[in-house]
Amino acid sequence: MALDASFTSPKKRTTRTAWLVTALLLAVGSFQLNNTMIAPANPFIISELHTDTATVGLAQTLFLLMSAISAIVVTRISDWTGRKRALLASLAILIVGDIICALAPSIGWFLVGRTVGGLCGAVFAFAFLILKDVLTLGTFSRALAVVAAVKSGLGGFESVAGGAIVDSLGFRAIFWTMIGFTLIAAAAIHFAVPEVFTAAKQRLDWLGCLVIAGGLTGISVALSQGGKWGWTSPQSLICLLGGVALLCLLPTVERRATAPLMAPEELRSRQAWPVLTTNVLTLAGAFAATGFVLPLMAQNAAAGFGMNAVTASLLYVMPVSAVGFLFAPFAGWLAPRIGWRTILLAGMVVTIVAVAVLAFNSHSPSIAFAMAIVLGAFYTGMVLTSLDELGVLLSSKASPGSLTGFNTAAFGIGASLGVALTGGIIAGMQVGGHPTHAGYTAALWACAALVFAGGLFALLIPKTGVGALHDGSASAEPVAAQQ
Repeated sequence: MALDASFTSPKKRTTRTAWLVTALLLAVGSFQLNNTMIAPANPFIISELHTDTATVGLAQTLFLLMSAISAIVVTRISDWTGRKRALLASLAILIVGDIICALAPSIGWFLVGRTVGGLCGAVFAFAFLILKDVLTLGTFSRALAVVAAVKSGLGGFESVAGGAIVDSLGFRAIFWTMIGFTLIAAAAIHFAVPEVFTAAKQRLDWLGCLVIAGGLTGISVALSQGGKWGWTSPQSLICLLGGVALLCLLPTVERRATAPLMAPEELRSRQAWPVLTTNVLTLAGAFAATGFVLPLMAQNAAAGFGMNAVTASLLYVMPVSAVGFLFAPFAGWLAPRIGWRTILLAGMVVTIVAVAVLAFNSHSPSIAFAMAIVLGAFYTGMVLTSLDELGVLLSSKASPGSLTGFNTAAFGIGASLGVALTGGIIAGMQVGGHPTHAGYTAALWACAALVFAGGLFALLIPKTGVGALHDGSASAEPVAAQQ
């Protein structure tokens, strides 16, 4: 693995690292803008493209679904095509998707654009692996923490900016704004990121790709449309059971593949499945609580706090993102001294308690605000950052993109699962067609149970293979070379 000499020269390392992290922040920021900035535009999209809320929601589901699939597949391909080349290609695809959405004459074309744009979903995995490939451990931990913090959003400011743009210029202007941002990110990647190849060219496991794509699609469609079709309707059950069946076939398919997306022995090992399971369960609970249930409850006058959208966002959405963005670098500084597994477990304990306190005191706006700050520090700043880092550090040297890609996909899968589950609970406890406070409270307790389950699986993440990389030694070799 040949590296740019400027990353091994002490005199040039600091400057080049700063440019590298800045470029990667712009890249992952491009993806995150596409994930969150368009939320204020949804009513305008419904009106101008003559559609409904369910269809606009499907557009977001397709974006996240394609992101999860590409995170698994494209990350593996980058092992032999090169990280920089794959990252630039992903940003180019994102631009194409945004152009289609900006020019969409109908909701059908808009759905196509969001589906195409979702194929950029591996950008976070690329960013983590590039940092691993070129930086030493101490620098890597701090840099990854900063980049990973963007996964929770850009401090909530992107939603505010999106609202201002759509009010003044319409929803299409948001996509042109994101296109401009992504072009700047691509230019920064071109000049600041070195190219690294980690494996010889191999034949892609296309059957495995199709099985994963079919399985995730079936489950995602069932979860997103189950409320509309009915959770026990034939359509919902066929999609859900079909998706689960396909994913159950994945180990058999991978055992027969020449170059599997992830070797079955790796997927079965404690290096992989505890991290993936912890990620899915924790995101299902914590993301649903902070990003779905709490904002809904805050804006409900009859069953919640009766706040407007701006106030609810400022009090309960922005703290989770902004505090996490500020706290993540501290976690990155601390990790080489005590280990990412320790940080994860500590963050999980506080996150479990915070979500339980939120559920127990669901009638209190002030306690909800306090818990949003706590969750920003410990859930966003420590838990999410730790899971991202462990997904990189525990990956195999032979195929480093496998676990990192699956772990990135687990983020979207867990978030979608949590929103679908809590949405079903709230809908199931409605009275007269309106949500109840009891429904919101039950949904928050379900979130607490999911996070608790995630904490149990976090205990199974092995110390071996992680602690050795956190002895505090200032090795001049990149993290990848120390494994």
